[in-house]
Amino acid sequence: MANCTVGAGVLSLPFAFQATGLVGGLLLCSVVATIEGLTMYVLSKFAERYRAHSYVELVRRALGRKLSLLLSGVLVVAMFGACVAYLIILGDNLSSLAAAAGLPALLANRQHIVGFLGLCVMLPMCLPKNLGALAAMNQIAVLGFLVGAAMVSFRGLQIALQRPDLMAGVRLFELNYDSLFAIPIVVFGFNCHAMVVSIFQELEPAPGLLLPAVLPSSPSAFRRYRYLPRPDSRKLVGMLGVIMSSTSLVLLAYAIVGITGYLAFPGHVSSNILVSFPQNDPLVQVARGTISLIILGSYPLTHHPARAGFQHLVRPRAASAAAVAAPSPLSEPLLEPSQDPSVGVSPYVSIGFTLAFVLGSTAVAEVVTDLGFVLHLLGGLCITFIIFFLPGLLLINAAILKYARTVLSEVESEADAYAAQAIDTDGPREGVLIRMPSLNGRELTQPLLTKLQTAREKGIKKGLIYAPRLSWLFGITLLIISILVAGVTLVTVILGD
Repeated sequence: MANCTVGAGVLSLPFAFQATGLVGGLLLCSVVATIEGLTMYVLSKFAERYRAHSYVELVRRALGRKLSLLLSGVLVVAMFGACVAYLIILGDNLSSLAAAAGLPALLANRQHIVGFLGLCVMLPMCLPKNLGALAAMNQIAVLGFLVGAAMVSFRGLQIALQRPDLMAGVRLFELNYDSLFAIPIVVFGFNCHAMVVSIFQELEPAPGLLLPAVLPSSPSAFRRYRYLPRPDSRKLVGMLGVIMSSTSLVLLAYAIVGITGYLAFPGHVSSNILVSFPQNDPLVQVARGTISLIILGSYPLTHHPARAGFQHLVRPRAASAAAVAAPSPLSEPLLEPSQDPSVGVSPYVSIGFTLAFVLGSTAVAEVVTDLGFVLHLLGGLCITFIIFFLPGLLLINAAILKYARTVLSEVESEADAYAAQAIDTDGPREGVLIRMPSLNGRELTQPLLTKLQTAREKGIKKGLIYAPRLSWLFGITLLIISILVAGVTLVTVILGD
């Protein structure tokens, strides 16, 4: 789980701490990590209920084909933005390394480096259908980012300790317009929701507990807690331990990088912390080189699922006819995990997408040099939709389904009893309204009954219905959070610094 979380976002955390203050940054990271951890559990819970093997498949089963196509499109855009961020980091790092090595200005020019990498390095690496040996880079990439971040944190702490007053220029809390820029960056940093469903399906049915001192081993032990997650299986208990431990480790690593980077350069931290250090610092140069090598492999690894998502969008409807019908949670999986997403898609279309993807990300990275701006835009729009909005809809949908089925079951029982009583007395009377305690005394009119009957089969796909359940309230809260974060992002992008 931590492998999917740690990435380029770690380099912008000191910038986020500068915008919110030392303690403010810690609080923001803690709150975001907690909420995102809860939404990861939500995705895992519904993945088990619907027997889904991927996020897209889960959304298709629970919320319908249109939203699954929208999710595929958002994932493609998010991965495009991540590749732009990779090229920005490469341009900053390699231009600094070239200048420190005394290379001619032509070779050390950032735009020339980005253009060369995009056309001559990334494009050939992204064209093959299968990544082969690059697949192992996912594990190495996390280690490389952590090693590079550790070097940067060590050097940042050394710089901070050289000042007579360690806290000079450091603010504990910062709440102003600039603080709004930090929220989407931190949201982006803790994101790994696109892979949560796949990770959950890889767990054993009864995995070992990572936190046995904190989590009870039996799902029934969670029933006594009303406001805490209540897993239905040992597998979900194990996944809860994975989420808690990985999120805690990532939070600790991010806090160290954010604090040391902010302490080193209070008041003037760059959105890419590596840019704030001198070009001739040998330890930081090693960190730049390490992270650059990792990104060279991470770019094609990020492009590959983006191409798969695009193929899902353009695949002919006949090639995915099984995905049109909304199956019940107990039906068989719609897609096998090993199914080739390129089935039914012309290879020329896939090559055209790769060309557009690489050339487009290279062109954007040539123009945009602010890593924080890219992460801010991605975190506030695309990632917010993935980690807040869709889990909120899943919770609301589940609450509506359960509420509608419960109420209609009571209505049917009441109707049966009334019919039996009418037969024994004067016969059925027309126009009688049924009062149900579950509706707090509201009369069940025919329009309301029709809505509930539709909701029992279709859930939220046929409209929003209030369901007095905690899952409905939490889902609405997640929708509000996603809308607020997206709104803050749009306002800050429009108004600028």
